[in-house]
Amino acid sequence: MDAKLFSNARSVFFALMAFPVVCSTSAAFAQGANGGGGSAPATTPAGSSETPWPIVLGTRAAALERSWPIVDQVVLVPDGRTYLDELSRWTETTRWPVLFEDDVYAPLFVRGFKPARVVRRASVGAMPEARADREKLIATSAAEAIKDGAVDIVAACGARGFAPPMVVLASADDSAWPAAAALAAGRGAPIHWTNDDFGRVNDKMNSATFVRLATELERAADRTGLPWQGLGDAIDAFVVCREIAWKCDPELPEALKVNIPSGPFPTAPGQPVATLNTLGRHRDGMWWAMGSGIVGSEARSAYVAMASLFAPRESAWLFHTYDAGNGWNDYDTAKAVEPLEAQGMVVQSWGRDQSTLDGWRRILMGGFGSDVLFVNSHGVATQFGLAAGGTATARDVPVFDRPSMVHFLHSFSLEFPANDECIGGAFLDAGAYAYFGSVYEPLLMAFIPPELLVQRADAMIPFAIAARQFEGPLARPWRTMSYGDPLALLASKKKIGAKRVAPTEDTAASLRDEAVLFLKEWKESKDATKLAAAMKSLELAGEDERVRQAWKIASASEGAKDAAPYALGALFRARDLDNFAVAYAMTSKPNRVARQMLWQLALPRLTTIMDPRIVALLARDPRGNDPSLDLLMLKPAGQRLLGDDGWRAAMDRLARETQNETARGKIEALR
Repeated sequence: MDAKLFSNARSVFFALMAFPVVCSTSAAFAQGANGGGGSAPATTPAGSSETPWPIVLGTRAAALERSWPIVDQVVLVPDGRTYLDELSRWTETTRWPVLFEDDVYAPLFVRGFKPARVVRRASVGAMPEARADREKLIATSAAEAIKDGAVDIVAACGARGFAPPMVVLASADDSAWPAAAALAAGRGAPIHWTNDDFGRVNDKMNSATFVRLATELERAADRTGLPWQGLGDAIDAFVVCREIAWKCDPELPEALKVNIPSGPFPTAPGQPVATLNTLGRHRDGMWWAMGSGIVGSEARSAYVAMASLFAPRESAWLFHTYDAGNGWNDYDTAKAVEPLEAQGMVVQSWGRDQSTLDGWRRILMGGFGSDVLFVNSHGVATQFGLAAGGTATARDVPVFDRPSMVHFLHSFSLEFPANDECIGGAFLDAGAYAYFGSVYEPLLMAFIPPELLVQRADAMIPFAIAARQFEGPLARPWRTMSYGDPLALLASKKKIGAKRVAPTEDTAASLRDEAVLFLKEWKESKDATKLAAAMKSLELAGEDERVRQAWKIASASEGAKDAAPYALGALFRARDLDNFAVAYAMTSKPNRVARQMLWQLALPRLTTIMDPRIVALLARDPRGNDPSLDLLMLKPAGQRLLGDDGWRAAMDRLARETQNETARGKIEALR
């Protein structure tokens, strides 16, 4: 690939006249802006004829997607070696989603993608034991996916006629390696391996560690042999597919610090900025690339990458919770309705009168069915405020019924994402494959208004970049950050021009075919395991109606306990609390998602529930580290349906089973 193709367009930021930033006039921001000194480094000169670099970057990503037809299938694999083998089967003319088979992310993806078929692959063996061998296998599999016979990713991209738009920082010892492999293959992004310790996501990175990380990222870009030091050249994005501390405290020159000396949120020494906002910059604060991070299990990280590459974006839900007022009105999500609809998306919008805590919880029943979610809120890491003073917690994060991009305009949502009670972490666990939030109090103006974000996305600017500030003090290293693929586009596949093609002949049976066979064998043998296997296949294939039909048979059979876990999702999405409770009671070890579904189905109905068995289930399985929050809401219904003695007995039993002494005391106080 001729590097000269990328050496001429090195714009630094948006031209302000081309991309005006809508500014808040809130007092808190005004004080911060005045105290912060001058603006960020200069933008592209006014009158420049160059296309702004973010549009060029997004257009490059869209062009590659458009050139690579999608086979209308999903392939499920049992392990890492088979995952790489399936990736390497992509050809120069077709590719398709590949996911680890699990009970959460695989069926979630399938329901959104709605493929013509879902197939399983048998294991082809174990991953190599030596780290170097794993690194080589991952990289060569990605190169093979880009260009048949290739072993080097940069060379494979050159042979296909495009330059890598980003680099991947990864570790073969970290469970997020499947995301590195998929994005290397799907975006043409070279992988740079680094196994140093950069902390855990909940940690705060010190300055010396940050310098080491930034140096590794620059090495990753330099090793491509392509221009990377400015925006608008070859390498303009990065993704860190491994665990690092998401907060950092770097030694910044005074001109790059955001200094807020007064107001409700003054800055103080030691307060963090977002690592992934600070990376990709030169020492003078100028960006050379913008990026995101991906962490999680093998199953989740593969899901995040595959959703970025393949998930439809056809619908959006918007929630506005702010009181009316100067500045706050700029962030009204309703202003994004028209530009989203102009893209052809189906949009539902909830104004502040509807976005109360009770209203939100009524919508939670049955799961959130949107491809894109915008919420503006306020609060801390464990709570987010809704309209009329309602306060939700991480337990009120929705159960998605399809992959979703999330813009959560809120303070602290990613402060401690590895904690169960952290809002941003709960969204990532629930299936948000692209997420924009903050690691600490950023001030309202650190976020751009949803309307402007959608307008930028409509110009084909990637979601993670469209959400960033480019002008003013808060364009310096600050506290907002993105999770996921930095090149994921908030645009429909129709707008992008990506097309699906019919699957070719394959000897592997689809999950639907397997389910039919299992049901036939069950009818002949009455073997309960066959009925459970049929329901599992139907659940993985996204066949909710057939799952519910099968559960009607299974619930009265000897195989009910084995089949019950695979009925929960379909019954939840049908808002069928009674039958869900039956299946839940039969499930021997309900997982976190199942518990969320039970409570989200039941909470809005607590005053009308008449079945004491449902209340008993809720009392048995409260959520989170502090179960008293759930139990306090449950207590009136518990006393009404179980009686005072029954409620006390339930609390006594739960207190005996609780290991946490503080939690035990709170439970005992609710007797």
